[in-house]
Amino acid sequence: MMNYIQQLSARIRSDLSDVLGDVNVAQLEAGETEEMLDIGGAIRRRSESIHQQVVGTVNLHSTEITQAVDVFLRWMTEGSIVRVVGAGRARLAASIPANRLAHGGARVYIQDDIVPMPHTIKGGGIIAASASGTTKSVLDVLRSAREETRDVQIVGIAKTGAADFRSLCDIFIGIAAEPLGARNPLRALADSEEYVISLLLDAIVVAAGRKGGFVDTLWRLGHENLGPTGPYDTRWQL
Repeated sequence: MMNYIQQLSARIRSDLSDVLGDVNVAQLEAGETEEMLDIGGAIRRRSESIHQQVVGTVNLHSTEITQAVDVFLRWMTEGSIVRVVGAGRARLAASIPANRLAHGGARVYIQDDIVPMPHTIKGGGIIAASASGTTKSVLDVLRSAREETRDVQIVGIAKTGAADFRSLCDIFIGIAAEPLGARNPLRALADSEEYVISLLLDAIVVAAGRKGGFVDTLWRLGHENLGPTGPYDTRWQL
């Protein structure tokens, strides 16, 4: 079965030029096929690579991360409006930490969700996420926000060299490059960076809660108690 899959994969790769025209299709490196057969080892190497990217990002932007902790804490304690701006998987990655931010008291809205983002006249903040930092729809939203008001604080996370993206943020966290000595063997497009987005932002939310003295009961009171995602309500602890 595995030989059949490998043969089929090779045929698809060789046929791409016929389907797409004059396209340079990268070939598998020597040993890659054998590496894919050791899926357990590949998953461990993938996890280690993402971990090292997170650590590298923290080392590069410890000051900005500390600033983001303070901003997130203020958003939670003041019940601020927070808009999550992104596209595709990057928006999904930022939405997980934003869910916890809502548990902390912020009023969170996701771009292109059923419930629209509030007018900028209401102030608040934006969490902008883009693995590449060049996503046009994200840059357009940030430019519009800057044209409308300076009262909306923007915390952005994207590839460390994303100059235009960075210029539009009040606080910018640049994602460190994939470490040369710990390549992700199971990479598909920008998925490593999207996991870095989710891991870092979620850690910042929890750190903000701890700095603000959020105990378990406060997180539980902020959690929804209707539907299947509990039981997290305080009554279950009595």
